[in-house]
Amino acid sequence: MKILFIHRYNFFEPLGILTLSAVLKKNGHDVEFIDIKLEKKALKRIIAYQPAVIAFSVTTGQHFYDVDFNKKLKGQLSYIAVFGGPHCTFFPEFINEEGIDVICRGEGEYPLLELLNALQSGSDITQIQNLWVKRGAEIIKNDMRPLIANPDEIPFPDRSLLDKYSVYRKKHMRFAISGRGCPYQCTYCFNHAYNDLCRGKGEIIRRRSVGHFIEELKEIKQKYHPKRFKFWDDIFILNKEWVIEFCRKYAVEVGIPFRLYVRVNLLDEEIVKNLSRAGCILAEFGIESGNDHIRKDILKRPMEKEEIIKASHLLLKYGIIPMGLNIFGLPDETIENAMETLQLNIDAKVQYGYSTVFHPYPMTGLWDYSVQKGYFDGYIESTRSSFNYAGSPLKMKDIDKLVRFHYLFSFGVTFPRLKNLLPKLTSYPLDGLYKILYFMHKTWFYLFYLYEIDMIELFRDTLTASRSPKKTFFD
Repeated sequence: MKILFIHRYNFFEPLGILTLSAVLKKNGHDVEFIDIKLEKKALKRIIAYQPAVIAFSVTTGQHFYDVDFNKKLKGQLSYIAVFGGPHCTFFPEFINEEGIDVICRGEGEYPLLELLNALQSGSDITQIQNLWVKRGAEIIKNDMRPLIANPDEIPFPDRSLLDKYSVYRKKHMRFAISGRGCPYQCTYCFNHAYNDLCRGKGEIIRRRSVGHFIEELKEIKQKYHPKRFKFWDDIFILNKEWVIEFCRKYAVEVGIPFRLYVRVNLLDEEIVKNLSRAGCILAEFGIESGNDHIRKDILKRPMEKEEIIKASHLLLKYGIIPMGLNIFGLPDETIENAMETLQLNIDAKVQYGYSTVFHPYPMTGLWDYSVQKGYFDGYIESTRSSFNYAGSPLKMKDIDKLVRFHYLFSFGVTFPRLKNLLPKLTSYPLDGLYKILYFMHKTWFYLFYLYEIDMIELFRDTLTASRSPKKTFFD
């Protein structure tokens, strides 16, 4: 059975799609991948391939682009359109969009495999768990299935699917995930909503064995020769015993510098020491807000300021770059609160103050809170896929100033003497200029401080990401 995955380049390897491909190929299906920002003759290639199924993995904010592409494709080709990813999981009513035949909620490996098997054999496709299926005017809504208990049973992501594109093949940082699930209840994040959806379906936190994960990294190292790894787990250090075993084996068997996400309340000196010895060069952790009320009561992140500062200083002690993650434009936030966030990052001595603009997403606590407070109209199309450049959908006092503060924030962290200038600058509607400054400072950090990208890769990535898929898709 032929299946085609359609994707739009956004700098990162689409690990979800690559994992689905690995499972499907292992079970005898024919898989193709087309990146519509990279293919100049995409439509001709799609028609020539003649897929029985075309699949999209969509996030909220990106979803309307894929709906539009799918509608255009449906006018050219007959196929079953399957949509999965976070947007479908948390907003399954998406299936009512014109041209969508099936949506998948939650883990997609086995539902998609069962769908292709059923199509190949001519069997009924309407009773597959995790899938909602459109049949005429009727929508068949199947329950969520048990979570995959042992992630070691899933084959390594099929990275060969991307090898035809040099922009992917030549990347010197590669991504990998060691497990699934997060136990925390941060109200801006999908994890607490996903945990509620999957309640009673098995253990939320599932970790691959150290040996299984190491083997994947060794395979990537041998084939692609990366200079860096980024471990994309929400929180890499959930299990201290696992982390220490991993660090000891990684240092010997892999030995490539890496970066990861941590949570400050889980860090201690033993973990940090082992991460440093293994080759960790940067740890990202959520600060989100320097205001205690917003951080603890609204975001449900109960860590103390002193805890954040101590963890960041501990990373610095062992030569690991601490990067604070922050959100601006949060419900109830003021410029004074934003200044508290800036001061906390300065006190923590983070080496780069990364920030995004808050966007509410379906089924999260902050979606509900934003609607209840009258900050957000609850209209799904108001959301955008970019946390960095798209502004804010909230209607709130100071929101324009908070978005501008986001653009200027990293300068205040790197150059603390400028901090008192930032609130004044937010009064000027120079958003275009501030966006450029934001991009330039971020690029400087990654290029000359972290050495995570080089000039050639930066130029190639920026050029590729700026292409219009609408122009290339139907050439």
